[in-house]
Amino acid sequence: MEKIASTAIEIADEKGLDGLSMQHVAGRLGYTAMSLYRYVPGKEQLVDIVYDRALGPPPGRGDSADGAAGTTGEPAGDGRDWRGGVYRWVRAMLGVYSSHPWLLDITTSAPPLGPNQLAWFDALLQEVSDIGLGDDEMVHLVLFVTGAVRDLARTSSELAASPDRTGVSVEQMAEGYSHALKDLADGTRFPALSRVVSAGVFEPSEEPYNDIVPSLEFGLQRLLDGVESHVRTRRTGTTAV
Repeated sequence: MEKIASTAIEIADEKGLDGLSMQHVAGRLGYTAMSLYRYVPGKEQLVDIVYDRALGPPPGRGDSADGAAGTTGEPAGDGRDWRGGVYRWVRAMLGVYSSHPWLLDITTSAPPLGPNQLAWFDALLQEVSDIGLGDDEMVHLVLFVTGAVRDLARTSSELAASPDRTGVSVEQMAEGYSHALKDLADGTRFPALSRVVSAGVFEPSEEPYNDIVPSLEFGLQRLLDGVESHVRTRRTGTTAV
């Protein structure tokens, strides 16, 4: 099974999820497709297996935060830098999606049950344990962070792949979008959008057009600020300013 899974991951890395089939896996292994069905009932089950295998294990608590600035807040009950731990988890998950972008094309049809999926779930739950949240609140926070990372990573991946479909480079896309917004963002109809367009927020820069890290970092830090404020208010019984 390990050989089947590793071969399937190789094919998906090369050809994407659409290029993965029982026939392709069997052919690369030198078997017939029918012989493969003795081990895997079909492509749906194969995708379930390779999804979990491609995820791999989550990062350990001692792993580097990869330059995460401004992540330190109030420590957890055991003195941990829980915010840094959340950031490490997020960066590690982005790394997995970068290595295997086809993971983002897999439809979520059931709650996570694979061993690596559960390990990632548990790892993030551990980071937000003992910070003052209720058990249900911990799960809500983990699900929100997981979904935000996945959706932003999908946006980045789709934009990166766009030139292959459209023939328009990422740089040309950024410039075209900036010009289009200047024409379309009418100050009366879209006052807030018009303001940020006029401020040059959408002007092309040296950063890749599909770089979602600044948006993710800002949103994540403000989210964790809110969690800290929520916990502080609960502990002190006062409203944080």
